[in-house]
Amino acid sequence: MENSISSQTDALLALLVQQVDANKAELIGYYQQALRETLFTNRAEVRPNILKDIAVDEAGAFFNFLSQPEFSGVERGSQLYQIGLDLQAVLHLGHATRRFFLLNLECDQIAPMLETVHAYQNSLMQGFMQNLEKNHLIELEYIRNSPKRGSD
Repeated sequence: MENSISSQTDALLALLVQQVDANKAELIGYYQQALRETLFTNRAEVRPNILKDIAVDEAGAFFNFLSQPEFSGVERGSQLYQIGLDLQAVLHLGHATRRFFLLNLECDQIAPMLETVHAYQNSLMQGFMQNLEKNHLIELEYIRNSPKRGSD
């Protein structure tokens, strides 16, 4: 039984890799649209002229997640935070991934695809949130250690 599940999982991953590889420009387009929709929720470092690069890198990271068992989305989530994306933008990227596959897969492939995308999103969000929390702690420490104003 386990062998059957493993072979089904391997077949699904191969199909997802094939879909991303064959339709990479379409996936990048979905990512660019998601990033444009959330442009003003991001930090100021995120400029419109870098959205395509972020989208291309995200498609590559997702492809690596699908094709390389040792690849983790945690590092990619950390990168997205360092670039300056907001939580809303990262969530929109996940929505774009699901929408891409919903339009490119057969009905019986959707449930297992959602599990795979969910696994990637979870690891991505883990890296993003770790960096967000670390930054908040740094800011709190800075505020706590800054001299009090107006106490003279």
